[in-house]
Amino acid sequence: ALEAINDVIAGYSEQIAMEQQRPTPSASRIEWLEMRTDQATAIMDSLNVTDTDNVRQVLTEYSAIVRARDAAEAVRIAA
Repeated sequence: ALEAINDVIAGYSEQIAMEQQRPTPSASRIEWLEMRTDQATAIMDSLNVTDTDNVRQVLTEYSAIVRARDAAEAVRIAA
């Protein structure tokens, strides 16, 4: 679960960097990505390894985010 959360945070951080490099960065997009990064960090910090239901839920949710991002990237590269 921690690895999935870290992967999501890394992806958001990469998107923030790319947005900041645009000629006209979208402040609202950067703000949204930073908010999602903060949320992921808070979940990671509160995760208790003995709470297996919560760990399973976090793993499912964040793994889905990673898979969706990877699929979108594969489509972008193929285009």
